[in-house]
Amino acid sequence: MTPTPAQLRTLRLAAQGIAVPGTSPTGAVERMTAVQGQDLGQVLWAIGVRTPGATRDDVCAAFDRGELVRSWPMRGTLHAVRPDDLRLLLSLTAERTLRSIARRATELGIDQPLLDRARDTTVAALSGGRALVRDELFDEYRAAGIDPTAGRGYHLLLQLSQEGLVAWGPTARVGQGLVLLDEWAPALTEVPDRDEALRRVLLGYLRGRGPATEADAASWTKLPLGDLRRARAAAGDTVEDLGGGLLALADRPTTGGTPTGHLLPGFDEYLLGYADRSAQLDPEHADRVVPGANGMFLPMAVVRGRVVGTWKRTERASGAAVTVTPFAELDDTSVRALEAAAARYARFLDAPVAFGVVEATSR
Repeated sequence: MTPTPAQLRTLRLAAQGIAVPGTSPTGAVERMTAVQGQDLGQVLWAIGVRTPGATRDDVCAAFDRGELVRSWPMRGTLHAVRPDDLRLLLSLTAERTLRSIARRATELGIDQPLLDRARDTTVAALSGGRALVRDELFDEYRAAGIDPTAGRGYHLLLQLSQEGLVAWGPTARVGQGLVLLDEWAPALTEVPDRDEALRRVLLGYLRGRGPATEADAASWTKLPLGDLRRARAAAGDTVEDLGGGLLALADRPTTGGTPTGHLLPGFDEYLLGYADRSAQLDPEHADRVVPGANGMFLPMAVVRGRVVGTWKRTERASGAAVTVTPFAELDDTSVRALEAAAARYARFLDAPVAFGVVEATSR
């Protein structure tokens, strides 16, 4: 029987591992295959919310140990990912990503000789296990006669990342250091052939997001729908058809036993992991989460699987303040559930967090 919207939300929360105890930061990311992470602070909490009891320092330590990196495994968007899963994804997506950014590379004056010079400069600067933050590496580019301004340096890094050459590794005072991927985190497994890689990626996608459709998976990976259908066929009875086009792992996790309120970061996979987000977010409120459809997803307040508002963090002399702006008036039970979520966020920050809810406002 096809899940109802309420059942779908419950199943997806369980698959996403939100507030589900018993895993590590690395284990949480492995479960998800990749976690969208163009904003470092947001992705640290995206991992933390899936690792109850872990602190921000615990999540940073997984990057510092080389268990996790950030790179562009698909859609030209930064994600947190295990190094071997990054290699797996790039084996499927890199060629398509490079084609999609070729025109912009030409506009920036990036030709093969310039890319070769950037590659040589990057290897020379980072060899021997060195890690440089972006501006330090761009200084090396300038010394080699490469102008990194106007987005050129960032675009060169994006291209080199598709070769599996560089990734963002250990945390720094501000941001992360860039490293040579194979030096920083040598491969532990071989990249399989394409059909097996497709099967693994689909299973990984469903493990962290199911139930979902083939169209959802295609949107997330930006792979052709035909590839996802091949992956579905290869997966056999490890994947179950729930009706309505919804697929889930046959051995999906049980539901229940977790909190009902959550404060999710901006760009969280609970929303961005799907092409059709209507089960989690009423389309009527979509522009409250993405104001002006500008691509910037605000942090979300979630109760019983529904996005019920947004929230923001304000720094204070001691700790922080979390303020929820609901789409409509919240009942006392929902407020208490979100207050409990703020307490979990305080444990993650290892700092006091004051919690408040402002009056719901109309559009």
